[in-house]
Amino acid sequence: MLQQVPDRTPHSERTDSSCSLVFLASASILIGIATGTICGTFRLFLEWLEFTRTEMAPRFLHGSPWGGFFLVVGVALAALTAVEMVRRLAPLAAGSGIPHVEAVLSGITGPASWPLIPVKFVGGLLAIGSGLALGREGPSVQMGAAVADAIARRLSLGRADCRALLAAGAGAGLATAFNAPAAGAVFVLEELVGQFEARMVCAALGASISAIMFSRGILGPVRA
Repeated sequence: MLQQVPDRTPHSERTDSSCSLVFLASASILIGIATGTICGTFRLFLEWLEFTRTEMAPRFLHGSPWGGFFLVVGVALAALTAVEMVRRLAPLAAGSGIPHVEAVLSGITGPASWPLIPVKFVGGLLAIGSGLALGREGPSVQMGAAVADAIARRLSLGRADCRALLAAGAGAGLATAFNAPAAGAVFVLEELVGQFEARMVCAALGASISAIMFSRGILGPVRA
């Protein structure tokens, strides 16, 4: 005899879904398009900065006795600018961003407002582009979550739907960072929310797949 698996979803979230599954899927695709565009552009600029830095570093180091000094000063100024942007404009942009997204989904803290997106974008380019040992997945996840939260609020959705879309946006950011739509959906279900639920699966897949489609349009041929 089959046993019914208990529903561990909080009662407040089960009763706070304000839209149909079709509308949720459509919203997740919209979020994926926005996230894929932003994070795909972020990747494109990072690759250009890495190429430029790799090409210019030998010229600075071997061109003149002062070349190495100016290179170090330039990197330090870029990192300092990124730090000051975060400190003054969007303190929640500090760190990788993934712990903050997890805290939001756990109900520990509130989501970041939309100004985090340009701060994280420009600050990430300055910090990672200058050669600091940082990953692109953290900024992409947090920007995707911020995009999703802004769109969900604009649509006046319920708390449970906002939560599902925020997680989906974060997964879309990870999918774009690694060019892996399945990884984005798995990241949402396993790492961020820890449950397999139809609305969450639908939102995660819709956002991740649409994000990959648009990011590949920006980045060109498939790359790791």
